[in-house]
Amino acid sequence: MKEIILLGPIAVGKTTTAKLLSKKLNKPFVSIDDLRFDYYKEIGYDHDHMVQIHEKAGIFGVFQYGKIFDSHSIERILEDHSDCVFDFGGGNIVSSFSFDSERIIKALAPYKNIVLMLPCDDKEESLEFIFNRRDVKESDKEFIRYLVFNHANEKIANHTVYVKGKTPEEVCNEIISITQ
Repeated sequence: MKEIILLGPIAVGKTTTAKLLSKKLNKPFVSIDDLRFDYYKEIGYDHDHMVQIHEKAGIFGVFQYGKIFDSHSIERILEDHSDCVFDFGGGNIVSSFSFDSERIIKALAPYKNIVLMLPCDDKEESLEFIFNRRDVKESDKEFIRYLVFNHANEKIANHTVYVKGKTPEEVCNEIISITQ
């Protein structure tokens, strides 16, 4: 398989890097964030309900509601797209539910070019990088901490690339060199 799948927390440059890779490798760019809600709807996603959850439980509530649908959307996106550069959003792989994690691991098992993008190998330093790079509401910081410290991405990735101190072009070239 020639796909490249980028994982990692928000604000590490997955989308920018995926678009650069897509252009350099002449492969389609596919963003899970652009497509997932269409796949969610196939199995009962209700946007109004999600809005109510957000109002009552915040970003963690929305995240947990999305877990009902993430494994399905990942399976469907991989079914419908091949020979692409995939940008898997900041939290789609991360799950506290074993049934969900097992489905995601199974769906991604055939793929050998799964790249985890992180600011650096130090989790606290990575958090600071993200908080400085993106205007993060105080109420969302604990959620981002959860994503950074969760090991789901590390378990699934075949490669890790650290982005701190590198240009998007340098990150892109590093990914090309480790996935060829």
